Amino acid sequence: MKKNRYLPFGYHIQNGTLCIHEAEAAVVRQVFEDYQAGTSYRRIAESLAAKGIPYMENRTDWNKHMAKRMLENSRYCGSDDFPQIISADTFEAVAALIGQKSQGESLSEELDSIRSKAVCGACGAKYKRDGRSKKYEAWCCSAEGRITPKRITDQALLESVTAILNTIIREPSQLELSSPHRENYSLDVARTENQINRELEKSEVDSDYTKLLIFGCAAAKYEACTDTEPEYLTRRLLAIFEKQPLLEDYSIGLFEDTVKQVVIDADGSLWLRMINGKLIQNQAGKE
Repeated sequence: MKKNRYLPFGYHIQNGTLCIHEAEAAVVRQVFEDYQAGTSYRRIAESLAAKGIPYMENRTDWNKHMAKRMLENSRYCGSDDFPQIISADTFEAVAALIGQKSQGESLSEELDSIRSKAVCGACGAKYKRDGRSKKYEAWCCSAEGRITPKRITDQALLESVTAILNTIIREPSQLELSSPHRENYSLDVARTENQINRELEKSEVDSDYTKLLIFGCAAAKYEACTDTEPEYLTRRLLAIFEKQPLLEDYSIGLFEDTVKQVVIDADGSLWLRMINGKLIQNQAGKE
């Protein structure tokens, strides 16, 4: 029958007394040292398993959760009648490192502004930042977990958005919509207007009938009208960009006021959907 380990790794009972198991204690110290040096839980566990170090009788199947529990066990500092294996300073340093990695670094205000508007060009889901490693941060689709073939770093994202804003500053006409608003009333509306005029020219006007014609004509005109909001937003954008100097760095204010979405395609290419609905990509080097 296998023995269940009820004591933390590194301790044993000898002659009825709780004592340090020197061979295991050396492993504990090495685990703390490795973690401080940047070794991950998984790598630590793989190393222990590869060396055949038993966690309990006939068991060497270490995993990352076991390594983490060891690093979080305060009894190694010499608490609850357990002899000290790890110094308090070492334990506190490791605890701080674990906390830092678990919490992760919060996004800067600039990156957070982009994150709130970033979407996947393939499926429309939100884009998120995978920041588990500061050295290897990347942005990916929240629905698919899809990371683009060319990894998008924080700096690359900021630079790409800034570059597109600068292309618009250089050429604000890009903001113009292809189908400007025009009233395009039908032939029936024109006929109704003529009929209204004829009724009003009569010596005896049928007011009830004329009212029906007027209301019907007004309703038809309203249905024929296109949405004027995109035009208004386009004029607003033009007013902003025509007086905007070129950016040297990312501008939160300009981005928030003018951009509706940051669209990231599967190949890593990036577009800005402006508040009037126009999609614009960086044209640098394409002339």
